[in-house]
Amino acid sequence: MELLARHGRARWTSESTYGTASKTLRRFLRDAAASEPPITAVDQINVFWWKAWSQDFTVRRSFGSVLQASPQLPAETRSYMAAPRRKPTAEKKTAPKHAHSKADLKTVRDAAAATVRSARLRIEKNVALMEQWRNGALTEGSPDWAWGQMLDHISRTGDVPRYAGRHRVLTKETRRLMGDERVVSALARLFPTVLEIAAASVLLIIHEGWNLSVLRKMQVPSFPNADGDAGSPAVHRLATEKARRGKKRRHSSNNLVDVGEGSSGWAMKQVLDLTRQARLTLERLGRPSPMLLLARRGIGGPENLGSLREGSALEQAIADWVRDQRASGVHLPPRTSAQPLRHSAQIHHGRARNNTQATQDSDYLLKDETVREDSRDVVESGLSKAVEHARERVQMRLVARATGDTEYDAEQVAKAAGIDLETAMNITKGRLKTPVASCTDYENSDFGPAGKPCGVSFLLCFACRNAVATARDLPRIAYLHHVIEGLRSTLTAAAWTADWQGHHARVSDFLNTHTSQDGRAELIPTLAQADRDLIDGMLDRRLDP
Repeated sequence: MELLARHGRARWTSESTYGTASKTLRRFLRDAAASEPPITAVDQINVFWWKAWSQDFTVRRSFGSVLQASPQLPAETRSYMAAPRRKPTAEKKTAPKHAHSKADLKTVRDAAAATVRSARLRIEKNVALMEQWRNGALTEGSPDWAWGQMLDHISRTGDVPRYAGRHRVLTKETRRLMGDERVVSALARLFPTVLEIAAASVLLIIHEGWNLSVLRKMQVPSFPNADGDAGSPAVHRLATEKARRGKKRRHSSNNLVDVGEGSSGWAMKQVLDLTRQARLTLERLGRPSPMLLLARRGIGGPENLGSLREGSALEQAIADWVRDQRASGVHLPPRTSAQPLRHSAQIHHGRARNNTQATQDSDYLLKDETVREDSRDVVESGLSKAVEHARERVQMRLVARATGDTEYDAEQVAKAAGIDLETAMNITKGRLKTPVASCTDYENSDFGPAGKPCGVSFLLCFACRNAVATARDLPRIAYLHHVIEGLRSTLTAAAWTADWQGHHARVSDFLNTHTSQDGRAELIPTLAQADRDLIDGMLDRRLDP
């Protein structure tokens, strides 16, 4: 134990790493004591025994670094432990990974969202019944009244009513009310199950590309744009911790913007609603928890209500959820597990998420087989075209008098933009809205192959012929220009030229053409906070496809 603690203090930054090493230590001590003759001291570990014990188990071999800290380890054994075993070939290092297609990823996301939605609605229904009982709105003695009373007990104690004693026998009233229903099902009326929390984890992985070590430690978000009690905060700010980044870079934050169903902020709200009652019960029990992912496990007492932080519990829960979905007839793609889903999310998000751009390029994009195959077409038909158009003048049109208040506005838009009346009507009604304008043809962008959805930043709307702005878009555009102007003083000249100069020039050109400087100053104060957050999220690349 002393060797393990000394080695860990110098090198390890993750609680899960300590947990894995502790399990290996227990196995090591058991097997050493069971050997013939028993090994009772470090100086008795010879090469023959170590080679047989470690074999091809990576975790066991890595434990050798702990033992090498002891001066009593025999020199021959130390040399054997230190020698590299079976260096990976260059081919293995660069072996391509296989991302799920967007269609397969959507299938998994929809299945996870369906599981979370079903669980959330079940819990909301039972919470409402419990509140009716508490308010005296149910007829005493009726089945609903009896269940309301039971749910109140569960919410206060984390368990169904039982007789006192170590055997936890159910009371007669509990057995009579539950009938054939299992205790697990009764508790699930208020608390999410392990499989439902697994589905919530899958949903967050697909939306944000988080790995399991981050999810296990994830806490309830804060709401920078609203009070914590707000029904629908637009932004959920998540503090994340990734130990592999080192002490200086392990902590960061993510802003999840809720712009409706299908957005990452919307997904987070579903998870918060799903676990709210579990948090309230833990607080009532004197065990308040800040953790996001809370579940009710097993059939024991209230101690089984909590987070899935230890070891591989969350990974196993996801595997069990996948198995359950397939058994119920949902056709999930092969390799539906945490790591392939995270890899696929990173590939299809198109930008670095929760890692550096260098890591995104080397560990995800360059290793993905589909990206390798499509890179030539992407460069020729997408990126080269984007560069060409990005250098051209502003293409986005403005219909300044159209506000969407009357049918006459649609006719104005159709005439001024040269589009059909139906598309113009959709623009005035806000059905084709982007953060900076409206898009008349999402599947035929100026910056990608024809017939495929647009996959570039909304900043390039200003250079796209499909973009049409109206008067109601001008405050957001003015605010966008103001924020980009502010970036100028914080960036190096090289970074400004490479990443922002072209966008700034197009936004400036657009505003100079259609507004005055005084007019722009008057537009920004009229902008709602939600619209400011939307533009901020766009500039943070949180809204990219």
